Amino acid sequence: MKRSIVAVVLGVTAVALTGCTGAGASGAAGDSLAFAISSDPGAINPITNATQAGEEIASFGYESLLAFPPGEPAVGLLAESWEESPTEVVFTLKDGITCTDGSALTASDVKATFDYAAAEETGSPYKGVYFPASGLTIEADDAAGTIAFTSDQPQSFLSQTIGALSIVCASGLADPSKLNDQQFGTGAYVLETSSPGQSYSFTLRDDYTWGANGVTSETEGLPTSVDVQVVGTDSTQANLLQSGEIQLATVGGAERDRLNTEDFTTTIDVPLRPGLIFFNQAEGRPGHDLAVREGIAAATDRDAVGKVSSSGRGEQIVSLVSSFGAACTTMDSSASIPAYDLDAAAAALDGAGWTVGADGYRVKDGKKLTMLMLYPAKESQGVTAAIELLQSELKKIGVDAVPTPSASYTDVIFQGGDWDMVWAPIYTSLPSDWQGILSGEFPPNGGNWTYNSNEEYFALAAEAQTIAGDASCDAWQAAQDSLFSNLEVLPVYSSTSTMYGAGLEFSLSKTIVSPTTFRLTK
Repeated sequence: MKRSIVAVVLGVTAVALTGCTGAGASGAAGDSLAFAISSDPGAINPITNATQAGEEIASFGYESLLAFPPGEPAVGLLAESWEESPTEVVFTLKDGITCTDGSALTASDVKATFDYAAAEETGSPYKGVYFPASGLTIEADDAAGTIAFTSDQPQSFLSQTIGALSIVCASGLADPSKLNDQQFGTGAYVLETSSPGQSYSFTLRDDYTWGANGVTSETEGLPTSVDVQVVGTDSTQANLLQSGEIQLATVGGAERDRLNTEDFTTTIDVPLRPGLIFFNQAEGRPGHDLAVREGIAAATDRDAVGKVSSSGRGEQIVSLVSSFGAACTTMDSSASIPAYDLDAAAAALDGAGWTVGADGYRVKDGKKLTMLMLYPAKESQGVTAAIELLQSELKKIGVDAVPTPSASYTDVIFQGGDWDMVWAPIYTSLPSDWQGILSGEFPPNGGNWTYNSNEEYFALAAEAQTIAGDASCDAWQAAQDSLFSNLEVLPVYSSTSTMYGAGLEFSLSKTIVSPTTFRLTK
C-alpha cells in the first residue's frame, strides 16, 4: 500500500551529496524540469518514510521489483519476470542493473532490503503491508538472479505487495543512518543536492538501461535534470504553474478553477487523500464501545462533511480501494455504512448509558463524552472546515468533539498517544493492505494502532487471503463490509487532486508520479 500519511520533519541545513557516479546523460534526453511537491519529506529513508512527499522523492532514486500503472496490471521494473502462487513468488532480476555507486544490484541486495525492513529496530511502516510481518522466508540466488519469497500464510496478491517495496543498494544498507539524507538505489536519477524544506535537485544518470517498458537514459524527452521544490499551498503552486516557473504540480481544491483556462499538455485527476475516520478502540477510550462509534457515525452527515472537505469535487467513499488501485477496484460496501440519522445516533448513546447533562453534553459515571479529533495540521482548508463542521454536528447529540491538529499525527497514533478519532488520508491499492493496517498486536508491540479486535474481520480476511488474484475480490468485500458495519473505519468522502504538466507528458505508478515517464514536449 501506499499510506498517504503526512509526518513532516522540517530541516534547515543544505546537504551536498557526493560519491554518486554516472550522472549526466546525453543531450538527446531533454532539458530541465521544475516540479513542485506540497510538503517536505523530512528523513528520506525509503523504508521508513511512507509519506506522500517521501515516496515522491524516493521515486527518483529508488525502484521496486514491479511498477504499477494506475488501474492496470503490474509491469516489471527491476524484475524481468515472476511466477507466483498464494504462498510463493519468485522474481528474476533484469540483467545489467547497477546502483548509483556503480555496483551491480544482486539478488542478495534485494533480500537484504527486506531483512532490513523487517527488523524490529527499523520500525518500517511497510512491515505487514508490503510484506508479511512474520512467517516469510526469502532465498536469494545471485548466480541465477532470483529471489524466492515463501509465506507460511497464503496471500491473495503476494507479488503485488512484495513487488512494491523500494530496493536499497548494499552501500546504503551498510550504514542505514545515511539513508535519511542520501539515496542509494537503482533509480534513473541521482540526488545531487538537498535543502530540506526548500528543494531537491536530481540529475539523470547516463548508464540507466532497465526502465519499465524499455526506458533508458537515452529515451527522447526525458529531462536531464529535475528541480523538486517544496511549495506548501495550492494557491502558490497554481501561481507558479501560471507563471511558467514550474512545469509539474499537483493542485487541489478550488484553486483548480483558474487553471481550467490554461493550456496544459497533461492533466490527471488523482483520487488522493481520502477522507477516512478511524476510532481509537483501546480499553478506556469512549470508542472502545461500539455503541459510541455507532452514535458518532449516525450523527455524521457524510455528504455535507464530504462536500466541504473535497471543495465540492469528490464523492462518497464506498470502498477502501480506489479506481487507481491494483485490484478489486469495483468493490462497493455502501450498504454496510450506517445511515445519517440523528435520532438513531441519540438512541445509541442513550442505550450505552451516556446521558445529556445540563450543559448539553453527555456524561457517564461523571465523565463527559469528549472525543479528541486528530487530523494532519497541514491539511487543506476544506478538510479543516470539514472537521469544524463535524464538531458542530456531533455537538447536536451531546458529544464534545475537540479538533486536534498535529504536524506529526502519525507519531501520535502509532505510538499509542492521546486521541479518540482521527481523520487519516490513507490510500491503499489492494484490499489486502488493510489486513496489515488493522490487524496484529497493539502499540507499542505492533502496528494495530486502532486497537481493532474485530474477530469477524480477522476471519474473513484470512479466508480471502487463501484465494489468489481477482477471484478473491468478493471475499475481500465481505471483509470490508465487516470493517464498515463494525466501524473500525467510517469512510466519508473521496477527494481528488489534479496533476498538471506544462510542456510535459507523464504518468504514474499507483498515485506517485513516475520520473521515467517524463517527456518534455517543448
